[in-house]
Amino acid sequence: GETLINEEYTLEFVKRKIMSNHNQGGSISIDEDARRVANLRVLQRLDSSVLDIVGSATHCVLYEFNETAQSWEKRDVEGSLFVAKRSPDLPRFKLIIMNRNSRQNLEVPLTATFQMQVRDPYLIFRETKASGNNNKTIRGIWFHDGTERQHISDLLQRVVQSLSHVVDLENKHPTTDLSTEDAAATLLSPLNLEDGDTEKHPNDNNNSHNKPLVLDKKSLQLSLMSLLQDERFLDLIHAQYLKVANARANKHHDNNNENSQLPIKKINQ
Repeated sequence: GETLINEEYTLEFVKRKIMSNHNQGGSISIDEDARRVANLRVLQRLDSSVLDIVGSATHCVLYEFNETAQSWEKRDVEGSLFVAKRSPDLPRFKLIIMNRNSRQNLEVPLTATFQMQVRDPYLIFRETKASGNNNKTIRGIWFHDGTERQHISDLLQRVVQSLSHVVDLENKHPTTDLSTEDAAATLLSPLNLEDGDTEKHPNDNNNSHNKPLVLDKKSLQLSLMSLLQDERFLDLIHAQYLKVANARANKHHDNNNENSQLPIKKINQ
């Protein structure tokens, strides 16, 4: 609401302050990092499922094509554009324009069926109307910087291709409907430090005759592509990495202690 809009204006002040510092000899890498963090915080206030910003453009204006008049009409939406990565909720990616004119931002879910094309000076896409009658609205985004338009277009194409690939794999190679935790446990099970170092679940006694789930190559590929977009799976991977790293560090420390305690023979000269 009002707090979000005020924060956006504050963000604009921060941007100007950052660039001022840069002109006085500051580091541009630090400026970009600060701006990215500030933008991410604003987006997360709008959508708590936003994890990261994978692309952005400085200033854009939304237009809508009037089929009756066969002309483009400017809408009251303009501001910075972001392509945001989300988890765990769908869609995994979303296009957002933070509107400077009102509280109504543009939010477009990015799916495998997202259609777009570049026709100078617009990036054109189709969006289903909120009425739910399957009518498509043709919209165009005008970019202040043509280079940014091409960059966002290329990024959106990569996102859609990735999502389409996941859908194709799901259709061609349907797999068992596993939870994130179960699928992650299956993928991580070969990484255990010791064969006997496994935790038993309460129902293991009743299911002791069941064989562990083994994924074929295609199922493994599909599981990895899906799970890598889930923050919980990345947490599990990181925890396993820390476990192995700490074990190796402790082993190295123990070996050094053993070597330091070995008797040193005096050499007679």
